[in-house]
Amino acid sequence: MNDEHVEIIKTYMIRIVMEKIPKAKRWSVAKEFKSWIDGLSKEQLQIYLDRLRVLTQSLSDEGNPDQNQIKETGTFILFRTYSPADSDKIEQLYRIGGEATAYYALALWRSLQAEELKKGLNRKS
Repeated sequence: MNDEHVEIIKTYMIRIVMEKIPKAKRWSVAKEFKSWIDGLSKEQLQIYLDRLRVLTQSLSDEGNPDQNQIKETGTFILFRTYSPADSDKIEQLYRIGGEATAYYALALWRSLQAEELKKGLNRKS
């Protein structure tokens, strides 16, 4: 991940929280999250994204994360397709998955803050 990608990813994470969580723009938590994520180094961001990826694996329409639903066929990659009758369900899945990802992103951020506070307390003991 280069420096340009880091900035794009940070912007994307902030947008997920601000757009997917109702009333997030009015929360001080959303502003604190933006400030925190903007201050992450490339390495810290990668660690955060790796942990978030583990939390959000079950939100994908690909089912079990251990099963690879993408099939490589020569130079083409085939993705899962759905019938038009399923379009409403797929749209709902993406909406709910996006909201869940935003909440996971905030929960992980707060968990990391709690870990740092615990480390600080343990050093003082």
